Amino acid sequence: MKTREVRELMVPITDYATIHADATIGEAILALENENKRHGDKCYRHHSLVVIDTNRHAVGRLSQIDIMHALEPRYGELGDPRWIGQSVFSRSALIALRETFQLWEQPLQEICRNMGNVHVRDFMQIPTEGEFVEDTDTMNVAVHRIVMGRHHSLLVTRQREIVGILRSTDLFDTFFEMLAACEAL
Repeated sequence: MKTREVRELMVPITDYATIHADATIGEAILALENENKRHGDKCYRHHSLVVIDTNRHAVGRLSQIDIMHALEPRYGELGDPRWIGQSVFSRSALIALRETFQLWEQPLQEICRNMGNVHVRDFMQIPTEGEFVEDTDTMNVAVHRIVMGRHHSLLVTRQREIVGILRSTDLFDTFFEMLAACEAL
């Protein structure tokens, strides 16, 4: 685990789906789908976009969940999304929230019309310090960050520049190969 470097396992940023922070949510949906079509039938699809600024520097991420959040503007009435995301709601509380705020009650045509007015910058997630790993860090460092932060991926840096994405699925595949090689399976 200490011999495999992150750079061996990451997806280079040039091979990852990106979107500009000023783009609309509709453009983000198309970018994500086009990236997945470009990679064909690979078993692991892209589930997020790296958000870039005018200098092509990564400034955030936009996940499929962020896109769904953006498509229903009434989620903004529920309060701080970070607090809500950390809360545990019972099934009855979730139903009450959906009914009270009439979430997902809009006709599809209205959702489609609004996509052009909603921008990526308003729904992207700005990465925290724990979501970064150096390309020279070893696998054990990356696994620890993913497990402790419950992240699906990490942003890989080289001299403070983002150069790739390390997905938990890529780490898991590597674990499988290593365990199979030592006949643990």
